[in-house]
Amino acid sequence: MNHSSDRFFFADCRHRFGGIIEKTVNFLTNAGLKDVALWRKFANQYRLRPDGKKGEWRGEFWGKMMRGAVLVWQYSRDEELYDILTGSVEDILTVSGADGKVTTYDSENEFSAWDIWCRKYVMLGLEYYLEICRSEDLRVRIIEFLRLCADGIMEGVGYAPGKKHITECSKIWYGINSSSVLEPFVLLYELTENTKYLDFATYIVESGGARGINIFELALKNEILPYQYGPSKAYEMISCFEGLAEYYRVTKKEKYRRAVLNFARAVLDSEVTIIGSCGCTHELFDHSAARQTTDYDGVMQETCVTVTWMKFCSSVLRLAGEGIYADMMESSFYNAYLGAVNTKNCICSHVRQKYGSREIVDTCLPHDSYSPLVPGSRGRKVGGLMFFEDGSYYGCCASIGAAGIGIFLKTAFLADEEGIIQNFYLAGESEVFWQNKKIRINMDTDYPAGGNIKIRIRTEEPQSFALRLRIPRWSESSYTVLTDAGSEDLSDGYLCLRKMWHDDSIELKFDMEIRMQTPVAWEKDTIYTVIEPGTYAILPVTVYQKPSELRYVAFRRGPITLCADSAVWGSSDFVISPNISKVKYVPENELPGIGCIVACALTDEEDNSRMLIDYASAGKEWGTVIAAWIPTDKEG
Repeated sequence: MNHSSDRFFFADCRHRFGGIIEKTVNFLTNAGLKDVALWRKFANQYRLRPDGKKGEWRGEFWGKMMRGAVLVWQYSRDEELYDILTGSVEDILTVSGADGKVTTYDSENEFSAWDIWCRKYVMLGLEYYLEICRSEDLRVRIIEFLRLCADGIMEGVGYAPGKKHITECSKIWYGINSSSVLEPFVLLYELTENTKYLDFATYIVESGGARGINIFELALKNEILPYQYGPSKAYEMISCFEGLAEYYRVTKKEKYRRAVLNFARAVLDSEVTIIGSCGCTHELFDHSAARQTTDYDGVMQETCVTVTWMKFCSSVLRLAGEGIYADMMESSFYNAYLGAVNTKNCICSHVRQKYGSREIVDTCLPHDSYSPLVPGSRGRKVGGLMFFEDGSYYGCCASIGAAGIGIFLKTAFLADEEGIIQNFYLAGESEVFWQNKKIRINMDTDYPAGGNIKIRIRTEEPQSFALRLRIPRWSESSYTVLTDAGSEDLSDGYLCLRKMWHDDSIELKFDMEIRMQTPVAWEKDTIYTVIEPGTYAILPVTVYQKPSELRYVAFRRGPITLCADSAVWGSSDFVISPNISKVKYVPENELPGIGCIVACALTDEEDNSRMLIDYASAGKEWGTVIAAWIPTDKEG
């Protein structure tokens, strides 16, 4: 839904892109989004209610995947997919129990652990589906079901005596998972204009998001960074601020806009790594921008965090109109996100290693859950693993994954009152509707492998509007644009071209010089990554940087992070000279059978040459060792 408070808004678009976009959309559509049996299994969890006894979260899968599937459909317009999604929506409308509740928790355990979190996703899945729903009758029934979901929460949660406080509905991470239900309540208010839903949203905001900690006020004050707030669970905290952004759009209260923008910038500065994700201590904010080479042998860089950060960046981009958030989405997409797409159909061996005593149906999931930065491998663990009654399983990252490419494509073009904003440079054709008139935009490019982009713009009749082209910050000091349109100064990451358009061409060239990056030096820090057993209290931990954590180097080319892969490197001994002679781009026609987006030859001072490839293409078999940060000496 577009809002007057936003600087940019979603445009009505039709796209057809090729290359990695087409391949990924087709893969995800066929690997899960069209799996009718899987949709039935997800919906059936609301009939079986298996989650309450152990505080589990199977109930999140249906809504997570529905949201992503809708975003993918808005790009593909696949009629078979639409029918499958509609059928599953019809199914979920029948899952309320005899008690009238929509939950995967039994009555004895409701409003605990992940109950509200799961209910949140049912609401979000349906609210997203309403954006594409063609049946007015179905639309009416969905809204009534959403009321049922919301009223079921409000009956047991709130200020009133006998009700449970929202931040007490989960002991985990001080209740920020439960508080993230803020977003669907705001959206339901917009659908119904019933103020009781906005009042409940206000109650959540005034409750501060976390037990004993007001994360919204902390963001507004902007005196400490998100990893210092206390409840450091990255995905859930970002979700709360997604809800606060929607709450601002409805209420227009400036302090909430400021809190959202402060939080976004703080995460950008303190948490985002070279592959575009957050968290080097499994799924937690932990000052990961500085601690990217931390000596930690656990999993890191969760796909749920990657996708949620991308979604939040899209929201902040529309709110503030600052191109840096499109830069962030692009970095996440071409590195952490695409790297996690399981195109080789690997099965995580960790599941049988840990749960081999039970009957297991090996399950191929469409997304990996975690991504290494220093030498490590993919496929180490299934995030949010939950088994079903038939022995199969699914995970949080697998169910959220489609939303990543979906929101990326939906944000490719935005609009404002003056014209069109082009955020991403994707080879193919687009039809963008502005002021009810169709504008055809063709892009001829091999970006992100190359920096040359040819854009052709055609209108049915001469039409005056502004076209804003995003200039990535890594190329702001060196780019060229050829056009007969009048241009303005670069502002907020966009070059604005104004003219009467009809059949026009633009040539854009970005600087694709390879850039070397070294780790940030720091001495000690305090992070909140340990939960005291039995109490759920989050304990501060003092960490110190080891000298070995400074002995790494990384390379970036355009939006892509280069990566060592033992299958390409020839061994897993990723040790290079600290004095690099050169890193040279290798054209595709010179590659010795390497399947990747980009490859570069790294040559050290002793003239030893090694091949680096793009992070997204590295380690796809899940058996090789990969490294975005490459060690520069053995002893370190």
